[in-house]
Amino acid sequence: MPKPLQYKCGSLIYAVSDEADKVFVLQTGKVSLVYQHIESGEIIRDTVLPGEFFGVKSALGRYPREENAIAFTDATVLAFTIPEFEVMALSNTDMVIKILKVLSSQMRQIHFEVSKLSDKEAIPPDEGLFAIGEKYMKLKRFAHAKYIFDRYLEYYPTGKKAAIASKNRQFVQISLEFSDTENNKKSKSEKRKKK
Repeated sequence: MPKPLQYKCGSLIYAVSDEADKVFVLQTGKVSLVYQHIESGEIIRDTVLPGEFFGVKSALGRYPREENAIAFTDATVLAFTIPEFEVMALSNTDMVIKILKVLSSQMRQIHFEVSKLSDKEAIPPDEGLFAIGEKYMKLKRFAHAKYIFDRYLEYYPTGKKAAIASKNRQFVQISLEFSDTENNKKSKSEKRKKK
């Protein structure tokens, strides 16, 4: 059975991307769950009160934490391993119902956010493909950029950005050739130094 863990105000209980191997129940105090809003990037803070569970979704799904859990006040927390939590859940239907209500509320919120995202105007595929090519070009990943611009010109030869894609393709081709020439010079120079 889990032992109570004491956290001082401001202590980190777990952080984003930590391994999720425990489910927590707050006994006393308050805990703040801090995460970034998926669309706006705004920092969201949810408060956990005594008797409430947190860290359930990540732990049961066995994927990394999606939020930081920080003691908002001095707090006492029970940390259950996943097997301990499953045993407790099997013997306590009230607890399972409470967790299902929380998860249901979270799913409704996720559905609402996804609906808002999908209602936005979608980027046409040709523009999306062109934008990927430009991104690779800016990152100087010329082989990737060339591949994308080749595909753009293959699939959308009369597309709105076909002329620019053709010029960009020429630019990345020259950049690749220049890069190959420079690499060959370096390689020959290194071979001479070794002799």
